[in-house]
Amino acid sequence: MFGYSQHHLCRRLERQDFIRFSFEFGRVIHENIPTIDELVFLDPPQPQPAASLSETKREKELRLGMEKAVQMESPVLSRDILILPFVADDTTVIAQVKGLDRYLVRKIGKDWLEGLSSLLIREFLLVKRACIDSLTGLLSSLHLEEYFDYGAKDRTGVLMLVTVYPKSSSFFQAKNYQHRTVSLLRAFVDDRFPLYYLGQSCFGILCEKKDSVFAAEFAPSLVNFLKREGCYRVHIGSAVFENPSTDDGLSLSRSEEVMRKVWAALHVATKRGPFAFCHYSSIENAANHPLAPPAQPLVQWLQKATHNLQKCALLQFNTENSLFVESVRDCAGEEDKFFTDKKTVYLLLPDQGRKEALKMGDMILRHFDEKEHSGTAVNCGISLYPSGDFKKSELFLNCRKALLHSHFLDPGALIICNALSCNIAGDMYYGDGDLMLAVKEYKRGLILDPGDGNLLNSLGVCYAQMNRHKAAVECFHKACNSKEDRFMALYNLGLEQQIRNEHIAAIDSFMKALDLPEQVGEEKTRKDIKFQLGVLCVEAHRYRAGFDLLQAWYKNENEEGRGGKALRYLGEACFGLGEYRDAMKYLQQAMRYNEYDGDVLGLLGEMYLKENEGDDIALRFCEKAVELNPDSLKLKLQLAKAQLQCGDYLGCRRSLQPCLRNKKTRPAALLQRGLLAHEQGQKRTAEKWFKKAESCPGQISNSEIKKTARYYLNK
Repeated sequence: MFGYSQHHLCRRLERQDFIRFSFEFGRVIHENIPTIDELVFLDPPQPQPAASLSETKREKELRLGMEKAVQMESPVLSRDILILPFVADDTTVIAQVKGLDRYLVRKIGKDWLEGLSSLLIREFLLVKRACIDSLTGLLSSLHLEEYFDYGAKDRTGVLMLVTVYPKSSSFFQAKNYQHRTVSLLRAFVDDRFPLYYLGQSCFGILCEKKDSVFAAEFAPSLVNFLKREGCYRVHIGSAVFENPSTDDGLSLSRSEEVMRKVWAALHVATKRGPFAFCHYSSIENAANHPLAPPAQPLVQWLQKATHNLQKCALLQFNTENSLFVESVRDCAGEEDKFFTDKKTVYLLLPDQGRKEALKMGDMILRHFDEKEHSGTAVNCGISLYPSGDFKKSELFLNCRKALLHSHFLDPGALIICNALSCNIAGDMYYGDGDLMLAVKEYKRGLILDPGDGNLLNSLGVCYAQMNRHKAAVECFHKACNSKEDRFMALYNLGLEQQIRNEHIAAIDSFMKALDLPEQVGEEKTRKDIKFQLGVLCVEAHRYRAGFDLLQAWYKNENEEGRGGKALRYLGEACFGLGEYRDAMKYLQQAMRYNEYDGDVLGLLGEMYLKENEGDDIALRFCEKAVELNPDSLKLKLQLAKAQLQCGDYLGCRRSLQPCLRNKKTRPAALLQRGLLAHEQGQKRTAEKWFKKAESCPGQISNSEIKKTARYYLNK
């Protein structure tokens, strides 16, 4: 029978709880003391060597009352203010209750106050247990519902739902995968936003005071991060929440309204591939999207006007001003050449090319400027036919791409749809999470300019997100040879090489990126390159270089309360350098940072064996590591070492079996089989295993393994 296990965060109160659950805790106090005007949670005053000269008599009474409440760990009444101390871990939080009823103040007794304090602590714990998921320690769906339905109505922001599905259908492996996902999300969010667990591998991120522009940047970054960390499938749906509407005709609570939108976005994301995201605005305002298909009357007009044309140009102006229409009529002449639709004027130039289109557009804009003196700026987007592999029916879409492009220039710009226009359109689709359309636009842009580095880089990012890694690497290699944005191309190439376990090539790419002159906006990426470079050096056994890079990165990030993800690799680097005490220090800190990191537990177990800190403890660490990551042969090797040291010969042999079948782990596994036979007194068998270990050409066979095998052979 399975026992119910509660997350350790649910067993006690912490100082942070009085911030996260201040609304819920305040409601509990209001229910037990109805006559309250004001309630504030405070940290207790720090002891002062001398009283402040500016302190009033009333302020002194309050300070002494709080000090007494903390010291005695019991409520104190100071006139009409009740001071309630609550012990939270190794500190105390004070609830200052103001505006008590005078009759209540006169009748309050000591027994009632002490009983109230105990009652409130029990109620707080019950509230906390309801608001925290018992398995993950994240906030629960109940807390999310209360946030929307009972919190302040003027709260705005973005809600994201993240589904990270496990590859295995095994309950225990799925549970371990879930714990690892929690650690990854915490590392990425880094206490910037509250995290929720809604069940079935679905997580929530609540980003207060953020908008859709933030979501368009945050979602792809999170998808790429989780993909890089080895997650199997990742989907993100997001929606903006604003002041609740009252005229929608639906009797939905605010939480239901927001969740309905986010679930709709998530449903679309799940249909876009293994790693995808979607923002609700791209669904809600699909008809008003800047690149939405044109209306049917407009399509029919263009089909009729271009039926027998082999060459033409279409101009789109972003206005329907009557004076502007007059300017078009004055300059172009025939009325059947232009069409007005939704604050837009279209002008068709039959049998005209690039020069004629630019000349006509410039003439119309100048003519309008002479008529209109209010300073109204009008932009013009131009599409040509033939151009690339575009069809006549795509003339409208190309005009819109050119107009989007013109928004990045000065007012009154005149733009012909080109490779950069396709890049901007592709970026818009990518921000919406529609990778297929983004890829299509980037490819169209490359037809117009095959060597454009920005397009190649953007296309490579899409391919990487679609698990088409070979195509992504080809794009990044081509982008590295271009003049535009070589820095990002080298960075992305390094990340792809890192995923493909091409460590030396990845190190080379990252080093080349860092050698380029630093440009504005590269600071964050350069920090990440230094971290990734340190990790790669450690994995390539360049421990000193890796340690120096990671230590510098950790010191810089730790000043801002971040940097915990480097601790594991710092410990591994120290272990490789033979600095075992420092390695143990870093690994213990890494375990506190992420208790579900199997690599940390396995390496810590190996450290305990080397330093004779307790073989049984080392064995438990290694067993837990394999339980968290049962597919890791490296962890099974470490477990085999611990089992051998503890005399569990049968378990050691079982752990080594899969390691012997893998080229990478075979040399170390052969050595361990030799040591196992040696411990059991089987000298001939041990000699056979040591000879195999000495001559094995495995990929991670190193001089240390051969040296140890040779030592036992000559013994």
